[in-house]
Amino acid sequence: MPNNPSHDHHFTPVFYLENWINDPETKLVEYARRKHGPITGRWTGPRGTGYEKYLYDTFDGSAPSLEASFMMPVDTYAAEAMKVFMQPGGQLDWTRLQRSSWSRFIMGMLMRHPDDIAELKQLVDDDWTNLTDEMREQYVQRWQEGMPETAEEWWKQNREAYREAARLQWLRGMIDNEGVGSRINAMSWNVANVRNGKHKLLTSDRPVCMTDSLDELDAFIMMPLTPTKLFIAVRRMETLAKIRELTTDELVAEVNLEVVQNARRFVFASDRSQDRFVLNHFGRSNQPSWMMRLAEKRARDRRARSAA
Repeated sequence: MPNNPSHDHHFTPVFYLENWINDPETKLVEYARRKHGPITGRWTGPRGTGYEKYLYDTFDGSAPSLEASFMMPVDTYAAEAMKVFMQPGGQLDWTRLQRSSWSRFIMGMLMRHPDDIAELKQLVDDDWTNLTDEMREQYVQRWQEGMPETAEEWWKQNREAYREAARLQWLRGMIDNEGVGSRINAMSWNVANVRNGKHKLLTSDRPVCMTDSLDELDAFIMMPLTPTKLFIAVRRMETLAKIRELTTDELVAEVNLEVVQNARRFVFASDRSQDRFVLNHFGRSNQPSWMMRLAEKRARDRRARSAA
């Protein structure tokens, strides 16, 4: 029985995983830890993996699902944008919509993982635990007959619902961040064809490889597109030149290592030829995610405000 797309929210989108399908079986290899056991591989269809039920819904149903209103359109537009990468020849002809759609998709892949959603929930909890003086003042100004007498009473009754709605609003706002999106749009976009390499590209539930900041001089973003195509975005052409100095095998090895080490739940492949590599490196990275770095920054800001 097929999964219900309205309930199974794919943090690794189906259209992206379809690029790793091995015909004629129309399946790919999914590596995962099953029931606290060892990492193992299995053949599965793209719809049967990379999802969590109700991931982009509020727990209490207090706000509309973000899946239908935002995530599905993001993936739909990104799927159209990906077709540009599949065109023959080296020229990438983008419309403005396609370019923005792909930047938004990259941002989404940095923030839509279940671990990121859990981190965001804690982030919202930390910000919404107590009433601020500003919130109390606003309540007094807006108070009407029939409302609780104090802001504290109102907050106790409504905090959970507001917090849940805020969690989804924050996620959408961060993925759709105009400032970060414009930085990605302004980079030079390229595709490396690694068809002649010894190994094929792998992907995972954290497939984006990038520098710590997009503002640094040699900033880059890399992400496997298919087993033989690699997306590369750079700020400077000098950075691209350095990447091109690598042999195909070196480039594939470096990308595969980072993609597999960054994995949290799943690694994906088009065949079983790299079983040992995946099992040896799955989830070994201790690098903080984009969301974790954001949470750390906000915690520092809160401490600074408290000390002021």
